[in-house]
Amino acid sequence: MTGCQEDSRASKTSIDQAASIANQRLDTAMGSLHSTLGQQEQKQQQRTPALTWSAPLTREDGSVLNPGQIRGYRIYFRLKHKDRHTRITVDDPGQNRFSLEQLPPGAYEFSMTTVDDKGLESRRSKPVSVNLTQIRQG
Repeated sequence: MTGCQEDSRASKTSIDQAASIANQRLDTAMGSLHSTLGQQEQKQQQRTPALTWSAPLTREDGSVLNPGQIRGYRIYFRLKHKDRHTRITVDDPGQNRFSLEQLPPGAYEFSMTTVDDKGLESRRSKPVSVNLTQIRQG
């Protein structure tokens, strides 16, 4: 079975670490901007946690995967203390974001697959850990 592979250019940094770094940089930049303009810094708005991804460019065998050949994605997740994964199907190949705001607080593990126009599903991506309790408090 020929599936799809994760884009090798994707960062290996976990989503929660990347989000934390990006948020810190944004807060620093906004604080500097407000200071320059002589304004008091506004309270930070709560950000909605989300998974984001880029469409793969190649299949697992190295052949080209054109955007028109992607039917959608599947997101697999579980609470870290559970054995069973839940699957969410994303039928829009142009979608590259999935909001996590509806999930209850907890430590989760997420992985994804790509489904092509023939119904072939790639291997799961490497799992990414997200602690929604820390993100929401923090």
